[in-house]
Amino acid sequence: MEWKNKSLKFKLILYIVTGTLLVLATSTVMTISTVTTQEEELAYKQSIEMARNYANEFNGDMKTNRGIAKTIAVSMSSYDSMSREEANNMLYNLLVEHPHLLGTYIAYEPDAFDGNDNLYVNSQGHDSTGRFIPYWNKITGPITLDPLLNYDTLDYYQLPKKTESEVLTEPYYYEGVFIVSYVSPIMKNGEFIGIGGVDVSLNYLDEEISEVKAFDTGYAFMTGNTGILVSHPTNKDWIGEKTLYDFGIEEVSKAADDIGDGKSGHVETIDPITGEKIVMFYEPIRTGNFSFILVIPKEEMLAGITTLSNKLLQISFAAIIFMAGISYLIALSFTKPIKEIVRDFKSISKDAVMGKLGSRAETDVETDFREIPMGLNEILDAVTAPIHDTIRLTNALAKGELGERSHLDVHGEFRQLANTLDNFAELLDIIIKDSNQVLTAVQNNDFSRRVKVYGDGDFLILTEGIEKTRATLSRMIDERKKIEEIRKKEIHHRIKNNLQVISSLLDLESDKFEDKYVIEAFRESQNRVISMALVHEELYRSQDMESIDFSDYLMKLVNELSYSYAINKENIQVKLDIDPTFLDMDTAIPLGMIVNELVSNSFKHAFKNGKIGEIYVHLSIKDGSLTLIVGDNGVGFPENINFKETDSLGLQLVTTLTSQIDGIIELDRNKGTKFRIILK
Repeated sequence: MEWKNKSLKFKLILYIVTGTLLVLATSTVMTISTVTTQEEELAYKQSIEMARNYANEFNGDMKTNRGIAKTIAVSMSSYDSMSREEANNMLYNLLVEHPHLLGTYIAYEPDAFDGNDNLYVNSQGHDSTGRFIPYWNKITGPITLDPLLNYDTLDYYQLPKKTESEVLTEPYYYEGVFIVSYVSPIMKNGEFIGIGGVDVSLNYLDEEISEVKAFDTGYAFMTGNTGILVSHPTNKDWIGEKTLYDFGIEEVSKAADDIGDGKSGHVETIDPITGEKIVMFYEPIRTGNFSFILVIPKEEMLAGITTLSNKLLQISFAAIIFMAGISYLIALSFTKPIKEIVRDFKSISKDAVMGKLGSRAETDVETDFREIPMGLNEILDAVTAPIHDTIRLTNALAKGELGERSHLDVHGEFRQLANTLDNFAELLDIIIKDSNQVLTAVQNNDFSRRVKVYGDGDFLILTEGIEKTRATLSRMIDERKKIEEIRKKEIHHRIKNNLQVISSLLDLESDKFEDKYVIEAFRESQNRVISMALVHEELYRSQDMESIDFSDYLMKLVNELSYSYAINKENIQVKLDIDPTFLDMDTAIPLGMIVNELVSNSFKHAFKNGKIGEIYVHLSIKDGSLTLIVGDNGVGFPENINFKETDSLGLQLVTTLTSQIDGIIELDRNKGTKFRIILK
């Protein structure tokens, strides 16, 4: 049966019940949302407080351990007459009194305890040096006395010696046991003479933390500030070997970053062990540079919230049923008067259906039923609105306002009319914008942007014309670029030839002189010209005309220098270690001249009287930084000469050219001469 044939009473009851249902459903959702949010906040606060309490508890234990270490150090620095036997008794008694400790110890600098180290060489609690280094420990089970090991390298001794302050070491393995050390320096008259400390096995912490439970299946573990696992309730092989970063989970890595910064917090993630959704709470243990981590399945933590939500839904459902009954009674009281009003307006409705859209219903009726004629008038307004909007949109398009659209919520043929106008405006707008982007790109010498939207009819003629113009201009520009590349190659070729002519002239002129200093000056100038000519030769051979293969260039340059100085290859070896590198001309020419000067200096000055040696050139690029090393193992650069303030033209050139390319130059006189130049 069609909807219009439904009785008014049925419709009214349906509307009231539906409206009531929506109101109650909305209020129920808001109530449940508010209550569950509060409960969720309370669950998070309780979990945070639980983690904080455990962290404070373990922080107190660590303060106690630190206090024992400090007591040992203070006691040893306060007594001058204490014997080695008395000191051993004190350490033994402390270990007995504090069964959670793994070991107690002191360690003195050579002869710092009583000056009698030579009397105790290799005796119990001493090593081959005789130093007083007793270590009372339970590493193997019963309490034993051993000498401390690796004190000359491990942090437990070296850090307090260096800082002269208390130290809590990062977790480390000592004799196969994963431990941390609480160490305090022994100071005498303001000078460091040794350490006093205690070791705590992390197995002790692991056993206690593994007993922690939260909700039903929640558990806890501890990490160091670097994220390394110090304890774990199930995977013991992870302890000391795995970090939070190793799980490869973004949220867990973020928590590790916070732990490294000493922060507390929580993250929601997936448990790498169970695959369940969890909330990970972490709190720093300030004394020990550790962090206590509490892992709780989110479902368990929010179980109370789910129960509460179900109860609220049940209450809301009962209220909806009750309101539906009330709505039915209200609808019955309205049916009769509404029918009479509908009958009075039937003629007006017929006029509206016939297209007489100017007529309106009389709204001067009883207050309780005034909404009905007003609703009828709204229907008439809804019919006339699309017509008015179509006229408005058509006028806007005629004025070129292509962004204008119809936004009316209408149906049927009115909607088809609005959609047709919208589609026309949108197509016209797209074609114009696409063509404009192509023309704008052409204005900016970018001919790669093609026409994407062609359209039909006259639009097709316009867009095809734009595309043909773009393609023609693109071909013209490509041809011009090819001509420019040929011209650049010819320029570099001519420059190279001219420089080679200059080199030949310098060579010829040098033959007119017998003074070796004058001849040497000609040769140095000739080498500088050759170094520049090689750059232009590389540019002539390159594909992009903007950069050169600098590694290939260096090999040619060094070969030219070897030939120029006519070296004996059996006496002087030239070694090249060069990474593939491409540089622009502004960098390549100065850097090439620098290599020319430094290698020439090595040939001239490093090896006297036929001495055997080696000249080396190293070029590498790492992390965006270029490093050039030129050196030799010859006689070495004179100690009394500052290479940055010398009369040598070559070294002046090296310093000036390095500054021009924003480089840093360093000189190493160890085992010969080595110049290091660094470019960012």
